[in-house]
Amino acid sequence: MLVYVFLISFLVSSVILLAPQKWTINQGDLAGVQKFHEYGTPRIGGGAVFAGLSVGLYMLGQQVELLLVLWLASLPVFIVGLYEDFSARVSPLIRLISAFFSITIAYFLLDIGIFSLGLEWADYVLSNYTTASLLFTLLVVGGAINSLNIIDGFNGLLGGYSILASLAIAYVAYILGDSLILQLSLTLVCSILGFFVLNFPFGKIFMGDGGAYFVGFIMAIIGLILADRHEELSVWFVLLIFIYPMYELLFSIYRRKIIHKTDASQPDANHLHSLVYRKLISCKLFKQNKVICNSMVSPLMWLLSLIGIVPAVIWYNHQEKLIISVFVFMFFYTAIYKYISSEEFNLTH
Repeated sequence: MLVYVFLISFLVSSVILLAPQKWTINQGDLAGVQKFHEYGTPRIGGGAVFAGLSVGLYMLGQQVELLLVLWLASLPVFIVGLYEDFSARVSPLIRLISAFFSITIAYFLLDIGIFSLGLEWADYVLSNYTTASLLFTLLVVGGAINSLNIIDGFNGLLGGYSILASLAIAYVAYILGDSLILQLSLTLVCSILGFFVLNFPFGKIFMGDGGAYFVGFIMAIIGLILADRHEELSVWFVLLIFIYPMYELLFSIYRRKIIHKTDASQPDANHLHSLVYRKLISCKLFKQNKVICNSMVSPLMWLLSLIGIVPAVIWYNHQEKLIISVFVFMFFYTAIYKYISSEEFNLTH
């Protein structure tokens, strides 16, 4: 089954690349401060991931109702994101609302949300007040969904991180004997891989908003379902899996709003991965091949993400260690960012 999922994703990605560019590339593809590729590149690779996973969900053949609701819940955020990839006309607010709509469907129809944090007062509120738990779930899962969109731009960055995170969830599901979540996670991995082989290292196609939102939603909900099905698994496991993109998002909001006094929703080129590209990757080593220079950023950021993912896997059932690991990651990220962003630091010269 997993081979079929990979092939479907790969074939759809290939069709997108072979289709006329007027159908697959919007005019704003090269515009904006976060664009690093030189030529128009399809940003609708999320369609391939969606197709692969949809076929995989159909072929799983177990707990059909749960899988159907999961698929239906993903549609609002995926469709709105995909429309943005084609049109570049969907406001951030509308995209956020679509994410909230998908999360709300999962919350009520799958009874999946954040109802416990391991803190007595918070657990009381979250477990006894539906409005509080729903709002908190919208905040956290919505943040996770949007955070993945931030890291879609460098060849392989989003796809590689998503594969690592999904494999971590799959491994813990295997340890806990949860065959459904294991198969779900591996199905997601294979649907991403079919796209990934054309995205890294040559950047032929990008996942786009639709893909980033879709993968973020599916990964977050799969993680929460796993936590809900196993008492020994803390929701902090899921948070730690997502800590790299989520802290990137939170730090970016802090940097724009508090430090620079600018609109937090406006994109810029000062994310950590952007700084790594400008100040750490020397294109002289790659004969000025900007595509390869672009691709060299991703392995470094994958390593950074493992500072969160590896402790999550090791201490999946130790809540205190998971919480400590969250703060350890934030410390390392902040220290690395401040060091690389300093005016004195530049290895490219």
